[in-house]
Amino acid sequence: MSSVNTPYSFYNDVFVKIGADRNNRQLPTMAESSQVSAGAWWTMLTCSLTALIVSSYLAWSSLTSSPIAGCGGASAFDCSHVLHTRWSTVFSIPVSIPAIAIHLTILSLLLARPSSAQHRRAQMATIGFASLAAGAAAVWFMYLQFFVIRHLCPYCLVAHTAGLILATAFLWEHPVSLRSLKWIGSGAVVSLATLAALQLSSDSPQTYEIIEYNKTPGLNGAPSSSANSPSEDAGLFAPPASIQLHSSVKNRIEQINSQTFLRLSIAMANPASLLVAEVQADYGKPKKTVEILGGLRLAPDAWPLVGEPDAELIFVQMFDYTCSHCRRTHASLKAAEQKYGGRLAVISLPVPLDGKCNPTVRSTAASQSEACEIAKLAIAVWATDHQQFTEFHDYLFESQPNYAQALTKAKSMLDRAKLNSVLSSSLPEDYVKRHLALYQKAGSGQIPKLLFPRKTAVGAVESMDAMIKLIDQNASR
Repeated sequence: MSSVNTPYSFYNDVFVKIGADRNNRQLPTMAESSQVSAGAWWTMLTCSLTALIVSSYLAWSSLTSSPIAGCGGASAFDCSHVLHTRWSTVFSIPVSIPAIAIHLTILSLLLARPSSAQHRRAQMATIGFASLAAGAAAVWFMYLQFFVIRHLCPYCLVAHTAGLILATAFLWEHPVSLRSLKWIGSGAVVSLATLAALQLSSDSPQTYEIIEYNKTPGLNGAPSSSANSPSEDAGLFAPPASIQLHSSVKNRIEQINSQTFLRLSIAMANPASLLVAEVQADYGKPKKTVEILGGLRLAPDAWPLVGEPDAELIFVQMFDYTCSHCRRTHASLKAAEQKYGGRLAVISLPVPLDGKCNPTVRSTAASQSEACEIAKLAIAVWATDHQQFTEFHDYLFESQPNYAQALTKAKSMLDRAKLNSVLSSSLPEDYVKRHLALYQKAGSGQIPKLLFPRKTAVGAVESMDAMIKLIDQNASR
């Protein structure tokens, strides 16, 4: 390769690509150098600049809790998952921030002009240390993504690949036989080992925010996203009028014949019918209510529920079945349920992040294009047979099916005629609208949301221990 003669020609004296001197068998020092190739200089400059831009974007996303553009929701490529693990920070600082410092250092030295041979040696040693540290960190974080986290962040992979190429370009110009390189390489390895040790010994970062309430959103003069019903004005957030509201309706369905079930289906499509009026009368005297948002109350048996309506501990969860944060929170909740058994119940309200039914969503991700349909199907399963809802709820989170697959699963679990009757009624859509009204009262924005009497946890709850702590301290009793 030809040498480069640029304003940065000090590299002609700094970068080297020589081995041992075969005549006197002495290894060269960093100062005993020949010329640098143009390709190596431009490669290092381009890689470091690329890594700097990507790392800056990832740092901004982490610090502002902003979503990563074009990345999230897929089973393998999920930046959000990667950036919310314990491996994404050290001392609660995003690892992209030290990466920014490394690449700013490399770029500044690549563009600087040293005034003496001593300065050239110091600059060369610093560039070497930073380049090898970037390469070693790239190996570590790529290993974590492929074998530990088992999710990939394309942006992270771009930055890591740039770091690997950067280190390779440096080594291409400076063979490992170089005496000074042994110290530089050892320093880079020690730095990486220190980072890994700190990450391994640190606790998982808290990935959710706690919001406290003194007054109920939408009540007591506060703005509301929808008109309140009389019962809601009294603090009770009512379900849609088209629902079989009380568990007694479920028992009634099991006891009556198919002809009466047909009448019930008609009643659900016509809220003014006598049957719905009777059901609403049942709902008017709920056995138990759950407080959220500092004063609003929900009747557990009037909403999709995992567990029993008279459970000792109950809280409300808002989620989207297609949301990766929600899937991780669901996994933590399932693990925590083993501690509580039948003592715990969760009012489970799907909030689709799909602009077709959610007016707060301006741009719908491809992975959430069927979120509205899947949410309505889950509600229909619950309305058709409360006892089957938990199994179907878990299936949607754990199997991540598309709508056609989910519908096939639902029909295999339930009476098809009853399910089709509910799906063809206004009930599923009415419920989604009420969920969204409550979601807006809770401030809209990020999900999942775990709603307790005076607090709401917003964001993914990554561990069983964190979930248990939230439930023990905040769930309604």
